[in-house]
Amino acid sequence: MTDMERNVFHKEYMPYIIKWGKLTCWLSIPLIFIPAIALYIFYQAVPSVGGVITGFIALFSSMVAWYVVDPITLYPILHIPGMYMTYIAGNSKEIRAPAATAALSATDVDAGTEHGTIISAIAISVSIFISLAVMTLVALAGNFILSLLPDSIIAALNYLLPALFGAMCMQRIMMDYKSAFVLLPCALIIRYLSTLGVFKVLPFGGGYAPILSCVIIGVVVAKALHGKAAAKPKA
Repeated sequence: MTDMERNVFHKEYMPYIIKWGKLTCWLSIPLIFIPAIALYIFYQAVPSVGGVITGFIALFSSMVAWYVVDPITLYPILHIPGMYMTYIAGNSKEIRAPAATAALSATDVDAGTEHGTIISAIAISVSIFISLAVMTLVALAGNFILSLLPDSIIAALNYLLPALFGAMCMQRIMMDYKSAFVLLPCALIIRYLSTLGVFKVLPFGGGYAPILSCVIIGVVVAKALHGKAAAKPKA
């Protein structure tokens, strides 16, 4: 990259990206609530306070670590333009980072350089357009596709979500057998207590209590089993 190209990159391209990246990210925040607003306007669907608390605890406990890890681990690959696009479009680790990595490898360009930043931005933007095209097609043709499927397949789709969560649970178990050996019985006991209505005495119905209890117990168990090992200095 020549001095003139580098000057254009740092004084024109990057300020332009940062300006519009910030603007679009801020604009995307209120747009996130459009589905909820539409449900309220057209169907008068209003979640309970307990439901909101339950959802917040579930998402916060599962995603808070990634708010720290993702920017650190993905930034060298995505860089500033890619980070802005990725955090609006989503699928950072599943689609955007692999697309950027494949483009950098195909062009034999190092990540983090000026050329790498541009190549990564192009790859991510193309992946976003493809994702939107596929999702739009599926959304428009979804009912038609479902109408072609036999009843046995339609009935089997009811097990899709439990199968997904079961696979995710098994993946976590395989990563840490010791913690799972303690946490699984605790989760089953908490679930049983929930079916008995034990948590209903808590404020807002207590629907959030099972998830919150599992999170707290999980942190305590992980700390007890792995805290000392993590604190030992490596030889």
